[in-house]
Amino acid sequence: MTGLVVGVLGRNDVRWKVRMNRHWWVKPALVLVVFLVAFLPRAIYPVSRPSQWYIRSVMFVDRVAHGEWGETVYSEHPGVTTMWLSGLALRLAGVTPEQRPDGPYVDPGSLTARESAIGVLPLALAIATLITLSYLLLERLFDRAAAFGAAMLVALDPFFISNSKLLHVDGLLSAMMYTSALALLVFVRERRWRWIILSSALAGLALLTKSPALFLLPYTALCLGIGLVADRWLSWKAGRLGTARPSVTARATWLRTIRAGLIWLAVAACAYCVLFPAMWVAPADTLRSVYEEAALRISWAHPNPIYFLGQSFIGDPGPTYYLYTWAFKTTSVVSMFAVLALLYTVLDKSLLGRRRATIGLIFGFVFFFTLQMIIGAKKMPRYLLPAFPMVDILAGVGLAQWADRISNLPSPFSNLSRRIPGGLVLAGILVQAALILPRHPYYDTYFSELAGGARAGISAISTQWQGEGLDIAARVLNGLPGADQQTVGSHKSVFFRQYFAGQTVGVDEPADWYVFSVGNVLEGGDKEEQKVVDFYRHRQAWETVLLGGIPYAWVYRADAVPQNPLSFTFETGIRLIGYDLASSLVYPGQTLRLQLHWQALELQDEDYVVFVHLLSGADGRMVAQQDNPPVQGKKPTSQWKLGQVIVDPYDLHIPLDTPPGEYLLEVGLYRWPDVSRLTVRDDDGRHSDGALSEEDGVLLPDDRVMLNPVYVERSPSSPGVWIARVVALVLVLGAGVDLVRRDG
Repeated sequence: MTGLVVGVLGRNDVRWKVRMNRHWWVKPALVLVVFLVAFLPRAIYPVSRPSQWYIRSVMFVDRVAHGEWGETVYSEHPGVTTMWLSGLALRLAGVTPEQRPDGPYVDPGSLTARESAIGVLPLALAIATLITLSYLLLERLFDRAAAFGAAMLVALDPFFISNSKLLHVDGLLSAMMYTSALALLVFVRERRWRWIILSSALAGLALLTKSPALFLLPYTALCLGIGLVADRWLSWKAGRLGTARPSVTARATWLRTIRAGLIWLAVAACAYCVLFPAMWVAPADTLRSVYEEAALRISWAHPNPIYFLGQSFIGDPGPTYYLYTWAFKTTSVVSMFAVLALLYTVLDKSLLGRRRATIGLIFGFVFFFTLQMIIGAKKMPRYLLPAFPMVDILAGVGLAQWADRISNLPSPFSNLSRRIPGGLVLAGILVQAALILPRHPYYDTYFSELAGGARAGISAISTQWQGEGLDIAARVLNGLPGADQQTVGSHKSVFFRQYFAGQTVGVDEPADWYVFSVGNVLEGGDKEEQKVVDFYRHRQAWETVLLGGIPYAWVYRADAVPQNPLSFTFETGIRLIGYDLASSLVYPGQTLRLQLHWQALELQDEDYVVFVHLLSGADGRMVAQQDNPPVQGKKPTSQWKLGQVIVDPYDLHIPLDTPPGEYLLEVGLYRWPDVSRLTVRDDDGRHSDGALSEEDGVLLPDDRVMLNPVYVERSPSSPGVWIARVVALVLVLGAGVDLVRRDG
């Protein structure tokens, strides 16, 4: 079977096609492979669970069932296709709103893991079907090897999969948009009306899903316009050379193009109106409420915090935000071969003009859609998703072109050379699968090796965290005795309660445990939630959930007592009662987090400065420091109340050039501006090194308290990063040399 498939992908000559007539089942088998590869990763164990579209889907179908069609506008997106598919599936599963005197109501806390899977299943099925349809369309635009490679890379795109495993709109929107564009390109190539009808129907469904599908309007005009110019050029060229008479007049070409545009608009409008119940009763008001709100949101930045390049902020992160998205969320395989596809398109003189035009229009989709998203102030990585399948297609085409050129190199094994293209295409697909399938079910944890891998990606850009790893944290807590009597505070409480046996509350509420996901830690939350997060992120976690070696979730016991108790008293009556240290092991470039616990034994007349220094254990050289009044000046010592405990956090950045080894942490207080340190006594009669003293309250040398040592280790090596970069360089240089050699 494998040998036959390799041959199928590698040969397109007439004799092979005759032979293939005897193997009629091969094409259906390839279609089935594409479908299963697209469907299974999306349908098995959906882990991302936003609740808003669960509520909207249940309410939407309920309003339709009660004939209240005008009440089916729940969002400016408007998300109608998502609500139809998921709402019907949930309805069949018996999920209906609670009927209250003031109207139907769906409790967000009622969402279970089972109901989430039911809601995601029809979306996964629809997306897999559209990916399979795209394979059939691609076969009409390219050869079988390019079509199969492109469809499989789309199916195995981790960013696409991660946004297809949740009850939301972006995955479905992306599948409809890129498939609509492919059907349009087939129409431009073949001039058969069924393709323009298919393209417009899918465009109408995309418009029902989310407003960025409006991009298809100018893109359709662009494709039809280029098709018109190409037709006129070919007719003129044929007439000038005398090789053939122009078969279609200029007037007929113009009329056919205009007719195609009108058909596209009409069918898209019909699909929009037929499937949107609100359009049945109040079309003008529905369009106004949807698109006026959508237009306003283009100029609004996202209301939730965005993490970008080490900072969390609310606002427009700027145009480079999407450049980082492309760099980190496109797989290494796709990046390499998409570049090769563009390189071949520009430099390969033997490439047919129509193939060159098709690749150019596919790239145009990517370029102009990215530009459209950059212009808007509201940005999130998933907003760029509709362009990702098109880049995957470019990569599939580039992979097939590269494989074909490799097979044409001189070889003593002529019989084997026929199978080389198919084998190389399959190898590329398998490498893509090997990169992303181990991430199941958390596909959004993939970051491109070419851009630096997961460690660099997670510190550079957020990708709309959906609570990856929280289910694992819940299972860990469920294994504790009496877990059903415990309470956990979590930002993603709607997600977490689906797995936890006990009670789940918000982060700002009292609890026995607190569980945070990486998105909450990096992006932050409201003021009260942020206080809790800031306190616990400076403590050592009871349990850390690692995905691919990267921490994604942390579990903390709810406790305000210092994890490392101490008793040192400074001369003015300030006692250091303990400290917390997030980790005693850090890497260069990371941040060492700790917090000091102070207590006022006496009222203070002056404001003192706290110093926290990280010193080399070898020579005492200072590596990092943070000196400031307590709590960054928010709690000056002169305002402390008698007996009050002050929690004082510190973040020390470890320089990138810090050598590995043992480092010492020293803390203390000094006066400003003369920088004279306050003397400090060990209340236990011990020196800071633990040695017993002959008398209680011995003065510590250098007026400082030495905390536990900190160890700096070399950053974990990332061989995959360097391998990917070397392979990419070799591929690009090799392709360039090959093109120059053949042209010469």
